[in-house]
Amino acid sequence: MTETIVRPARCSLVNVSTGEALECLFNPPQLQERIEVHWSRAAPLGLGHQVLQYESTSNRALGGVEFYVDRFFARAIESDPDVLAFAEFMRALTRPPEGSVDVASTAPPRVIIVWPNVLTIETVVTELELKFTDFAQDGSVLVYTATCSFEQILDIAQSITPAGTGA
Repeated sequence: MTETIVRPARCSLVNVSTGEALECLFNPPQLQERIEVHWSRAAPLGLGHQVLQYESTSNRALGGVEFYVDRFFARAIESDPDVLAFAEFMRALTRPPEGSVDVASTAPPRVIIVWPNVLTIETVVTELELKFTDFAQDGSVLVYTATCSFEQILDIAQSITPAGTGA
């Protein structure tokens, strides 16, 4: 009888500009989602409190997402991915694509985060930190962590229907 080891579903990142997709070696150990609600504060004279008026809700933000990259583990799996390719993939999400010629194309590319059974979201990278922690005798990188912050991109304006109009 043969045993089949099933690898759990893992997070993938897709560069929207190039279509390049990269599957993470490990799912990040945690996910922190932040949404801010913005309120105007009016202080009418003689009223003992402030009146809050809703302004907007911020885009979803994923902060401090850690991707752990380990060359020892990478060598043990069939595909043997280049661990430094992940760092370059992440750096490419922080700068305009090569050959950008107009204002519209000079923004860094968008990235779709697909984390099976957790979320699928189109974002941009707002912060990237690469921490290299283990090196081989020849100086090559063995282990590093990419810590990223992402913010959701919403292109479609949601229609606003005034209360009581029934529209």
